[in-house]
Formats: sequence, structure tokens, C-alpha cells
Amino acid sequence: MKSLKKTTLASLVGAAALATAGAANATIVVGGENGYEFSIDGNINQFFVSTDNDNADDNVNEVRNGLLPTFFGFNVSAPEVNGLKIGARVSISPSTNGTSYVSGGDQNALEQREAFATIDGSFGQILAGKALGLYGSHNILTEQTLYGVGYGTTGNGQTTLGGIGFGYDYADWRSQLRWTSPDMNGFKVAFAVVDPAGPGIADLAGAGPTGPIGSSADSEDLRYEADLSYAGAFDNGSYMLWLSGMVQDQDDLAEDKQAWTVGGTLKVSGFEFMAQYSDAEDATGATAATATASTDGGGSVVITPAAASRELEWDQYVVQAGYRFAGTTLVSANYSELEDKSPAATSDDTAERITLGVYHDVNANLKLVAEYTKVEHDDESRLDADIFALGGFVTW
Repeated sequence: MKSLKKTTLASLVGAAALATAGAANATIVVGGENGYEFSIDGNINQFFVSTDNDNADDNVNEVRNGLLPTFFGFNVSAPEVNGLKIGARVSISPSTNGTSYVSGGDQNALEQREAFATIDGSFGQILAGKALGLYGSHNILTEQTLYGVGYGTTGNGQTTLGGIGFGYDYADWRSQLRWTSPDMNGFKVAFAVVDPAGPGIADLAGAGPTGPIGSSADSEDLRYEADLSYAGAFDNGSYMLWLSGMVQDQDDLAEDKQAWTVGGTLKVSGFEFMAQYSDAEDATGATAATATASTDGGGSVVITPAAASRELEWDQYVVQAGYRFAGTTLVSANYSELEDKSPAATSDDTAERITLGVYHDVNANLKLVAEYTKVEHDDESRLDADIFALGGFVTW
């Protein structure tokens, strides 16, 4: 395997999201015999972040990770036998946040986001293990704050949230079985059967109007995700379109989880454009954490569950445009909006985000980033913020 000197952070994360073998994207080949290859890749990113909470008279300064954690990935690739190419990837994501000891916190958390194997053949690819989810993966990988900070800096231990909940749902890192078709003249189809555990599509819309953090309920039904994409190129440009969706039954709640998203990118002579739209439905129900306790006339404790399950519905969109100077410096801006359409929503349940950023590749291993994000809510009870970030990535 050749060292891929121009590998970017997007290809490292995209190894999981787009179901390509991690070993194929590694930048350092440690060694291998008889056709076997072992390689490593990763990044360290660090930012100075200043947050001005407009309607709380509260300024916070931090030195921390951005949207992405640090990654240290290990890849194994076996020689092709009988038309099959087998590979595997395991990565760890240590945090650069906090100190060596954080009482009651998770700023020192060591995440394990990827542990999957791939089998490639004429049928396409089968992925088995824990990897970035299929639904929502294009959205996060094409949004400019992937390389930056976005919003959600204070009170978040491991990473920021970028644009999650302010334009798109979180794909999350999920245990799954996935099939991806071969490239069919630019078209690709993918299907995944996913473990239902983990946050729901509503859980990371915390900066949005309703912010139903932790609303998901366990389910005996699996989660199903599908994706259709088309990519092409022309003189001085390229484009990609996608349509993705997911569904998961929730027998004990008012609504099943279901969502879909459509989007595309266009690159023409240095100009880069992206637009995406998402529509989602979920539900939140009574839990032990929201129940109340009281005593009856005989002194016995009576547990009163929280309110019955509540239907949730919202849509989001992002539009983004930028120009890449000399192939190395991207100046980009995006605008995103989330609107709560739940039956209980009010006319104030809308949130907006604007991000302006400069992303400069000094060389193949060093990216410098300057970014400004403004968050505004129609609901005055929620915090508006101006967020300034300066930092970058070292990759290998």
C-alpha cells in the first residue's frame, strides 16, 4: 500500500461513514508481509474558543477539541483471495479537554467510536461492527464545521456539536450490519440494520427549540437505514447528490422514529456549494428520571409517571457556499435553521445559526482554522451566543 500523502481528515472519518475500508485511507504503513498490511492514521485538533452568551451576560473562554475528537486509528488489510478483500479498523478517540482529573465529569473521556470489519467483492461491500451511522452521514461530512467548532462548546465534555441540531440530525456511531453496492456509473445504494441503542434523532437537538435531550426509549425493534447517492465530475468541477432515510418502531410511544434527508454538493472552478434538508419525527415518553414520588393516606410511596408520550416533529436545512483559493484555503459561510413542528410547539420554536470560517491547509499534515458562529432563538428563554474559535489540526 502506498502512503497517501494528501489524505485529509474527511477521508479518515469518511472511511466509516461511506463504508470504505479504513486501511485504504491510512497515511502511515507500519509494515506487512505476504500481502498483509498494517497501518495507522489519526489527528490531534485543538482550539481556543470564546463564547459570548448574549442574553445571559455570560462569557466563557476554553481551550478544547472542536467538533471532531482526536482520532488514533489502526487498520489491517488482508490480501485478496478468491475475489474477496478483507479489512478491519479500530480507532480510539482520546480527549484533549480538561485536566488529568475531572470530578464527576467526562472531559477526560476516552471514546471508542470505530470497531468494524469490511468484506469487499464484486457484490460491493459488507461492513460489520461499530461505525458512523448511514442516515445523516453525508450531512455532517459535507458541513464546514466538521473541521471546526460550530456551537455547543460550554458544558460539553468530549466535543462540540458543530451544526448538529442546527441543520441536520446526528448520525452517531452505531453497531450495524451494512451493505453498500458497487459504483454503478456514479450511483451507489446502501442499506443498514442497526442496533436501536443510543440517542434518538431528537436527542442532540439540544440547541433547537424543544431540546428533548435523552428522550429516546429502548426498543425491541431494530433500526433500519438506507441511502442512495450519485456522484459525477466534469471539467473543473464535481457534484454529489444524496437521499437518505431511517425508521425504527417504538411500540410504547406515540410516534415511531422516522426521518429522511436530501442534499447535494457542487464544486466549480474553486467555488464550493452545499445544500441539505432534513425532516424527522420522534417521541418522548415517561421515564424514571421524570417521574414524581408522593405518599398516600397510609404512608406508602406512590410513583406517578411523567406525562404521556409526546409527539415530536421538526425540520432543518443548511445552505453553504465558499471559495477555495489556490486549492489550499477555503473561505466558507453557511446558514442553517431548525423549526419545531411538534403538536405542542409554539410560534417561537425556531432557531438559526450562521457560521463563517477560514480553513487553510498549510501542508498535507497541518490545517489552520478561524471560525465565527452566531446562534439565535426566537424563544427568549434559550441562550443566544456568539462563538469565536481559532485553532487547527495535525493529521497523519
